[in-house]
Amino acid sequence: MEITYTHFKQIKKLTFVILLFTMSILACKKGDVTADYERPVVEGYLVPGQSITIKVYYQKYLEDTISYGYPIKDLQLKITSGGSTVNLTETEDGIYKYADGSFVKENGTYTLNFVCLSKQISAITTIPSKPKNFIASGTEQVVPTFSFGTTPESFIPIQFNWTNINSNDYYLISVQCTEAVPIKLATRRPGNNYSVNSENIVGQANTFNTSEENFSYFGSHNVLLFHINKEYYDALTANNNSSSLNLTNPATNVTNGLGIFTGLRADTLKINVSQ
Repeated sequence: MEITYTHFKQIKKLTFVILLFTMSILACKKGDVTADYERPVVEGYLVPGQSITIKVYYQKYLEDTISYGYPIKDLQLKITSGGSTVNLTETEDGIYKYADGSFVKENGTYTLNFVCLSKQISAITTIPSKPKNFIASGTEQVVPTFSFGTTPESFIPIQFNWTNINSNDYYLISVQCTEAVPIKLATRRPGNNYSVNSENIVGQANTFNTSEENFSYFGSHNVLLFHINKEYYDALTANNNSSSLNLTNPATNVTNGLGIFTGLRADTLKINVSQ
Protein backbone atom coordinates (compact mmCIF):
# COMPACT_ATOMS: atom_id res chain seq x y z
CA MET A 1 0.00 0.00 0.00
CA GLU A 2 1.27 3.45 -0.86
CA ILE A 3 2.15 5.85 1.93
CA THR A 4 0.01 8.65 3.26
CA TYR A 5 2.20 11.09 5.19
CA THR A 6 -0.45 11.92 7.79
CA HIS A 7 1.86 13.07 10.58
CA PHE A 8 5.15 13.45 8.73
CA LYS A 9 5.51 17.13 9.73
CA GLN A 10 5.31 16.23 13.42
CA ILE A 11 7.91 13.47 12.94
CA LYS A 12 10.31 15.88 11.25
CA LYS A 13 9.82 18.55 13.92
CA LEU A 14 10.48 16.12 16.79
CA THR A 15 13.58 14.53 15.29
CA PHE A 16 15.02 17.82 14.11
CA VAL A 17 14.61 19.53 17.51
CA ILE A 18 16.64 16.63 18.94
CA LEU A 19 19.29 17.15 16.25
CA LEU A 20 19.48 20.89 16.96
CA PHE A 21 19.92 20.27 20.69
CA THR A 22 22.72 17.80 20.00
CA MET A 23 24.46 20.25 17.67
CA SER A 24 24.31 23.01 20.27
CA ILE A 25 25.91 20.82 22.93
CA LEU A 26 28.66 19.60 20.64
CA ALA A 27 29.39 23.07 19.29
CA CYS A 28 30.09 24.35 22.80
CA LYS A 29 32.86 21.76 23.15
CA LYS A 30 34.79 23.15 20.20
CA GLY A 31 37.61 25.68 20.43
CA ASP A 32 36.26 28.23 17.97
CA VAL A 33 32.69 28.64 19.19
CA THR A 34 31.95 31.81 17.19
CA ALA A 35 32.98 30.25 13.90
CA ASP A 36 30.86 27.18 14.61
CA TYR A 37 27.73 29.20 15.45
CA GLU A 38 28.05 30.98 12.13
CA ARG A 39 27.46 27.72 10.28
CA PRO A 40 23.82 27.71 9.11
CA VAL A 41 21.54 24.83 10.04
CA VAL A 42 19.67 23.27 7.10
CA GLU A 43 16.56 21.11 7.35
CA GLY A 44 15.32 19.51 4.14
CA TYR A 45 13.47 16.25 3.39
CA LEU A 46 12.77 15.24 -0.20
CA VAL A 47 9.82 12.90 -0.84
CA PRO A 48 8.77 11.81 -4.34
CA GLY A 49 5.60 13.52 -5.51
CA GLN A 50 5.64 16.14 -2.77
CA SER A 51 6.59 19.81 -2.82
CA ILE A 52 10.00 20.78 -1.43
CA THR A 53 10.46 22.73 1.79
CA ILE A 54 13.92 23.73 3.04
CA LYS A 55 14.41 25.58 6.34
CA VAL A 56 17.59 27.51 7.11
CA TYR A 57 18.40 28.73 10.63
CA TYR A 58 21.21 30.19 12.64
CA GLN A 59 22.50 27.65 15.11
CA LYS A 60 20.71 27.68 18.45
CA TYR A 61 22.66 28.87 21.49
CA LEU A 62 22.29 26.71 24.59
CA GLU A 63 20.94 29.62 26.62
CA ASP A 64 18.15 30.21 24.09
CA THR A 65 14.71 28.94 25.06
CA ILE A 66 13.39 28.72 21.51
CA SER A 67 13.29 25.30 19.83
CA TYR A 68 15.01 26.52 16.66
CA GLY A 69 17.64 29.16 15.98
CA TYR A 70 16.58 32.37 14.28
CA PRO A 71 15.66 31.99 10.59
CA ILE A 72 18.09 33.16 7.91
CA LYS A 73 16.29 35.31 5.38
CA ASP A 74 16.86 36.50 1.80
CA LEU A 75 18.86 33.51 0.56
CA GLN A 76 18.87 32.18 -2.98
CA LEU A 77 18.44 28.41 -2.75
CA LYS A 78 18.57 26.14 -5.78
CA ILE A 79 18.37 22.39 -6.22
CA THR A 80 19.85 20.54 -9.18
CA SER A 81 19.07 17.05 -10.46
CA GLY A 82 20.54 15.83 -13.71
CA GLY A 83 20.28 18.70 -16.14
CA SER A 84 17.45 20.46 -14.32
CA THR A 85 17.76 23.24 -11.74
CA VAL A 86 14.93 24.79 -9.75
CA ASN A 87 14.95 27.95 -7.63
CA LEU A 88 13.19 27.93 -4.28
CA THR A 89 10.97 30.80 -3.13
CA GLU A 90 11.07 32.19 0.42
CA THR A 91 7.47 31.89 1.65
CA GLU A 92 8.19 32.74 5.30
CA ASP A 93 11.31 33.92 7.11
CA GLY A 94 13.93 31.22 6.60
CA ILE A 95 11.51 28.82 4.84
CA TYR A 96 12.11 28.15 1.15
CA LYS A 97 9.74 26.16 -1.08
CA TYR A 98 9.30 24.70 -4.54
CA ALA A 99 5.71 23.70 -5.25
CA ASP A 100 5.96 21.23 -8.15
CA GLY A 101 6.01 17.78 -6.57
CA SER A 102 6.92 16.08 -9.86
CA PHE A 103 10.53 17.33 -9.57
CA VAL A 104 11.47 14.79 -6.87
CA LYS A 105 11.65 11.24 -8.21
CA GLU A 106 12.62 7.89 -6.75
CA ASN A 107 16.33 7.02 -7.19
CA GLY A 108 17.14 10.57 -8.32
CA THR A 109 20.18 12.49 -7.06
CA TYR A 110 19.68 16.05 -5.81
CA THR A 111 22.17 18.78 -4.93
CA LEU A 112 21.32 21.83 -2.81
CA ASN A 113 23.40 25.01 -3.20
CA PHE A 114 23.27 28.52 -1.77
CA VAL A 115 25.55 31.22 -0.39
CA CYS A 116 25.23 32.19 3.28
CA LEU A 117 27.49 34.51 5.27
CA SER A 118 29.86 34.63 2.28
CA LYS A 119 30.26 30.84 2.27
CA GLN A 120 29.12 28.33 -0.31
CA ILE A 121 26.72 25.89 1.36
CA SER A 122 25.94 22.60 -0.36
CA ALA A 123 24.51 19.14 0.26
CA ILE A 124 23.74 16.11 -1.88
CA THR A 125 21.31 13.25 -1.42
CA THR A 126 19.56 10.48 -3.33
CA ILE A 127 15.95 9.35 -3.07
CA PRO A 128 15.74 5.77 -1.77
CA SER A 129 13.51 3.18 -3.38
CA LYS A 130 10.13 2.30 -1.92
CA PRO A 131 10.40 -0.48 0.72
CA LYS A 132 9.87 -3.93 -0.78
CA ASN A 133 7.45 -6.62 0.38
CA PHE A 134 6.23 -4.80 3.51
CA ILE A 135 3.87 -7.21 5.30
CA ALA A 136 2.39 -7.76 8.78
CA SER A 137 1.52 -10.89 10.72
CA GLY A 138 -1.87 -9.42 11.63
CA THR A 139 -4.09 -6.35 11.51
CA GLU A 140 -5.50 -6.34 15.07
CA GLN A 141 -3.24 -5.28 17.95
CA VAL A 142 -4.62 -6.10 21.39
CA VAL A 143 -3.11 -4.13 24.27
CA PRO A 144 -3.86 -5.88 27.59
CA THR A 145 -5.98 -3.91 30.03
CA PHE A 146 -4.19 -2.70 33.11
CA SER A 147 -5.77 -2.06 36.48
CA PHE A 148 -4.28 -2.00 39.97
CA GLY A 149 -4.41 -5.30 41.84
CA THR A 150 -4.61 -7.43 38.70
CA THR A 151 -2.07 -9.22 36.54
CA PRO A 152 -2.38 -8.13 32.91
CA GLU A 153 -2.37 -10.63 30.11
CA SER A 154 0.76 -11.02 28.01
CA PHE A 155 1.25 -8.61 25.14
CA ILE A 156 1.35 -10.45 21.79
CA PRO A 157 3.19 -8.33 19.20
CA ILE A 158 2.44 -7.92 15.53
CA GLN A 159 5.52 -8.69 13.46
CA PHE A 160 6.33 -6.57 10.42
CA ASN A 161 8.70 -7.83 7.74
CA TRP A 162 10.22 -6.40 4.59
CA THR A 163 13.02 -7.18 2.15
CA ASN A 164 16.30 -5.38 2.74
CA ILE A 165 17.55 -5.93 -0.79
CA ASN A 166 21.11 -4.70 -0.28
CA SER A 167 21.31 -5.91 3.34
CA ASN A 168 22.84 -2.55 4.26
CA ASP A 169 19.93 -0.15 3.72
CA TYR A 170 18.48 1.77 6.67
CA TYR A 171 14.89 1.93 7.91
CA LEU A 172 12.70 3.72 10.43
CA ILE A 173 9.26 2.60 11.67
CA SER A 174 6.59 5.11 12.69
CA VAL A 175 3.31 4.06 14.33
CA GLN A 176 0.64 6.75 14.01
CA CYS A 177 -2.85 6.94 15.46
CA THR A 178 -5.21 8.32 12.79
CA GLU A 179 -8.36 8.72 14.89
CA ALA A 180 -9.92 12.20 14.71
CA VAL A 181 -10.62 12.09 18.46
CA PRO A 182 -8.16 9.62 20.03
CA ILE A 183 -9.29 7.74 23.15
CA LYS A 184 -6.56 6.72 25.57
CA LEU A 185 -5.82 3.11 26.38
CA ALA A 186 -5.67 1.93 29.98
CA THR A 187 -1.95 1.18 30.25
CA ARG A 188 0.87 1.28 32.76
CA ARG A 189 2.25 4.40 31.10
CA PRO A 190 2.94 7.04 33.79
CA GLY A 191 1.46 10.55 33.90
CA ASN A 192 0.80 12.26 30.58
CA ASN A 193 3.29 10.19 28.59
CA TYR A 194 0.90 9.68 25.68
CA SER A 195 1.59 10.34 22.01
CA VAL A 196 -0.27 9.77 18.75
CA ASN A 197 3.06 8.85 17.13
CA SER A 198 5.89 6.56 18.12
CA GLU A 199 9.14 6.02 16.25
CA ASN A 200 11.68 3.23 16.18
CA ILE A 201 14.99 3.45 14.37
CA VAL A 202 15.40 -0.11 13.11
CA GLY A 203 18.61 0.46 11.15
CA GLN A 204 19.54 -2.36 8.78
CA ALA A 205 17.00 -4.83 10.12
CA ASN A 206 14.28 -6.45 8.00
CA THR A 207 11.81 -7.14 10.80
CA PHE A 208 10.10 -5.26 13.63
CA ASN A 209 7.94 -6.47 16.52
CA THR A 210 5.52 -4.05 18.13
CA SER A 211 5.65 -3.41 21.86
CA GLU A 212 3.13 -2.03 24.32
CA GLU A 213 5.02 1.30 24.34
CA ASN A 214 4.12 1.85 20.67
CA PHE A 215 0.44 2.42 21.47
CA SER A 216 -1.36 5.06 23.53
CA TYR A 217 -4.80 5.13 21.89
CA PHE A 218 -7.60 2.93 20.59
CA GLY A 219 -8.54 2.63 16.95
CA SER A 220 -7.01 2.94 13.52
CA HIS A 221 -3.24 3.29 13.16
CA ASN A 222 -0.89 3.62 10.22
CA VAL A 223 2.42 1.80 10.46
CA LEU A 224 4.89 3.52 8.17
CA LEU A 225 8.14 1.93 7.08
CA PHE A 226 10.58 4.64 5.96
CA HIS A 227 13.50 3.70 3.73
CA ILE A 228 16.10 6.29 4.76
CA ASN A 229 19.63 7.20 3.75
CA LYS A 230 22.70 6.63 5.89
CA GLU A 231 23.13 10.38 6.42
CA TYR A 232 19.71 10.54 8.11
CA TYR A 233 20.37 7.40 10.15
CA ASP A 234 23.70 8.86 11.32
CA ALA A 235 22.01 12.13 12.30
CA LEU A 236 19.23 10.36 14.23
CA THR A 237 21.66 8.15 16.14
CA ALA A 238 24.44 10.73 16.69
CA ASN A 239 23.13 11.69 20.14
CA ASN A 240 23.17 8.04 21.25
CA ASN A 241 26.74 7.59 20.03
CA SER A 242 28.13 10.71 21.72
CA SER A 243 29.29 11.09 25.32
CA SER A 244 31.17 13.62 27.40
CA LEU A 245 34.28 11.49 26.87
CA ASN A 246 33.90 11.20 23.10
CA LEU A 247 32.47 14.41 21.61
CA THR A 248 32.75 14.78 17.84
CA ASN A 249 31.22 17.10 15.27
CA PRO A 250 27.50 16.39 14.91
CA ALA A 251 26.56 14.14 12.00
CA THR A 252 25.64 16.24 8.97
CA ASN A 253 25.83 16.00 5.20
CA VAL A 254 25.81 19.78 4.72
CA THR A 255 29.13 21.24 3.55
CA ASN A 256 30.00 24.44 5.50
CA GLY A 257 26.83 23.98 7.54
CA LEU A 258 24.92 21.73 9.89
CA GLY A 259 21.64 19.86 9.74
CA ILE A 260 20.28 17.41 7.21
CA PHE A 261 19.33 17.39 3.54
CA THR A 262 18.02 13.95 2.73
CA GLY A 263 15.59 11.88 0.70
CA LEU A 264 13.23 9.24 2.00
CA ARG A 265 10.56 6.89 0.73
CA ALA A 266 7.95 4.89 2.59
CA ASP A 267 5.15 2.36 2.49
CA THR A 268 2.31 1.98 4.98
CA LEU A 269 0.11 -0.71 6.46
CA LYS A 270 -3.01 -0.23 8.58
CA ILE A 271 -3.82 -1.91 11.88
CA ASN A 272 -6.48 -1.51 14.54
CA VAL A 273 -5.68 -1.23 18.26
CA SER A 274 -8.09 -2.64 20.81
CA GLN A 275 -8.09 -3.62 24.46
